[in-house]
Amino acid sequence: MNLSYSSKHQNLAGEHPLNDLGQLILFLALVLVIVLDVFLFKFSNKIIGKLPWIIAAPLFFIFFKIGSYFILKSHKIIFKETEKEIGVVTSGVFHIVRHPMYFGSVFLFFSFVVLSSSILAFLIWLLICLFYYFMSRYEEKLLINKFGNKYKEYQKRVPMILPFL
Repeated sequence: MNLSYSSKHQNLAGEHPLNDLGQLILFLALVLVIVLDVFLFKFSNKIIGKLPWIIAAPLFFIFFKIGSYFILKSHKIIFKETEKEIGVVTSGVFHIVRHPMYFGSVFLFFSFVVLSSSILAFLIWLLICLFYYFMSRYEEKLLINKFGNKYKEYQKRVPMILPFL
């Protein structure tokens, strides 16, 4: 747990000690795979071809915009705005999903998978999704320990990472 965050922001319960390192490693793996696949080996191009730019560019923009929106809005709520009352954050994007930063990151990473048309990048993206799922589960245990039934009620009302599920 990053103590500087938790001491300034009482609503944070903490995160897995390997969260930041895991995110960095998976991000670097995604970038490396995209560069190697798209520019050097062209593995995906040989198998599925390339998604036409007329389709890839708008899809990239949509996924990138959605991901950025959720990341920025959740970051603002948690780190910029001060809560008058210590408790479960349910406002803004936290009303849509319980882990909007992870949801946004999944969309952001997927935008680059779409742009690259890389099968290998898609496989790394699936690992990223699994990673965020397990990090969310870990954090939820901390949140239940900190907020108890209030957080359990929130869990019943709001999906973990994917809205509408």
